Amino acid sequence: MKPTTRLRQLLAVPGTLQIPGAYDGASARVVHALGHGAVYLTGFGMEASILGMPDIGLASQAEIVTHAGNIANAVPIPVISDADTGYGGMTNIHRTVRDFERAGIAGIHIEDQALPKRCGGMAGRRVVPEEEMVARLNAATAARQDPDFVIIARTDAKAEHGVDDVIGRLNAYFEAGADMAMIAEPFEVDELRRVCAEINGPLAMVGGVAEWPESMLSRDEFDSLGVKLVLYALTGMGVALQAQMAVYGDLLNNGHLGPASERAMMSLEDLSELMGLSDWNAIEARALEVRD
Repeated sequence: MKPTTRLRQLLAVPGTLQIPGAYDGASARVVHALGHGAVYLTGFGMEASILGMPDIGLASQAEIVTHAGNIANAVPIPVISDADTGYGGMTNIHRTVRDFERAGIAGIHIEDQALPKRCGGMAGRRVVPEEEMVARLNAATAARQDPDFVIIARTDAKAEHGVDDVIGRLNAYFEAGADMAMIAEPFEVDELRRVCAEINGPLAMVGGVAEWPESMLSRDEFDSLGVKLVLYALTGMGVALQAQMAVYGDLLNNGHLGPASERAMMSLEDLSELMGLSDWNAIEARALEVRD
């Protein structure tokens, strides 16, 4: 089954779908190994992984698509990727959709930020006029070759324009052909309930942000509000880097690996298995079989 079709099936199941975030092939393999049905590629995480730099639009379209394609190739589950603002004008957005499709991505989200863009929640975000974002979506939907490829329209308008504008924009984006709407800013629970009730389609949002209490709700609580999709964008990267800070801090300060490393480290055998070593060994063994 195509990853795009599988993602459509997951989204069609009643209730809230929670998807962990990944930033490279290894973290995506963790998501799959634990039994999750899909993986989300965070723009922040990919820029940090590729460049070691913040999510302010420094990575190019080619860098992101190549990185996303490598991750999609590492796991057999559908991958949703951040596609920022589409990486340019209308023709660039057309190419972006085609390139993500060819890379094996099951869906993307495109946002209505103005350049220079910022990660959702960062200070200094600005949005383009609603009509410009509608044009972005027109370009994206026209470029789509696989009808199951999911296009999510994200707005970052709350900080600049308020909740009323968020609702109006998201409904305009649905009219332009978006499959799902998305928010990536802090919302009060009552605001979140209102957005879900007043938009004309399913809502995705970012979860697992410690500073945003509503993003830490349970699946049942999200479901009761009407949220369809929760993307845990930076949860995995945050805990991984925090663990490395503790382990390497022990090494620097004490001259040896301490208790933090005993709790956090995987064995070489477990790491190799997580990366699929047994599958590659089987491929090699089959190739070397002596046939009668």
